[in-house]
Amino acid sequence: MGPFETLLDIERNCKTFAVNIPRQIVTERNWLGIGFKASNFNFICPMQNVSEILRWPAITPIPSAQPWFRGTANLRGRLLPITDLEGFVTGRPHLEKDFSRVLVISFENAFYGFAVSQVLGIERFFGEELKPAESLTALNTYLPYVQGGFEREHHPWIILNFGSIIETPEFYHILSFKTEAA
Repeated sequence: MGPFETLLDIERNCKTFAVNIPRQIVTERNWLGIGFKASNFNFICPMQNVSEILRWPAITPIPSAQPWFRGTANLRGRLLPITDLEGFVTGRPHLEKDFSRVLVISFENAFYGFAVSQVLGIERFFGEELKPAESLTALNTYLPYVQGGFEREHHPWIILNFGSIIETPEFYHILSFKTEAA
């Protein structure tokens, strides 16, 4: 028997006597996001939605604005509206601290600033670890804006969809007083 026939014989024997090993399907898809804190919860936002992270900028308040609307900041010659994320969602204002930051969110060719308690950095999760939003029961007020989440060391990391916040009608009702009809 020649070398080629020997290899064919080995292949036949391997196929005949092989143990059925389950086929591994690699479905791990890395999920990268910016981790941040708000309302004492760990949130994440997809990396592609965050344009930049700012230290607390100089903010010009808008008279008669809702308490959750902090005002506008000058971002390299462009006005950036700053919304207090916690104040908007829960009604309890976020108190500015040394580690507070503003996430600049890009949505439909516009930029929006969201004040958060702290930015935790880039977080990496695997796609198969994704849990449905309903399993994150402690987030009643945030639930309409949650896409799901992950769990790490028994702590939830909640995916926050800033687009769903921006699209709510309440988000555009910045003024706190009502005008009278003439």
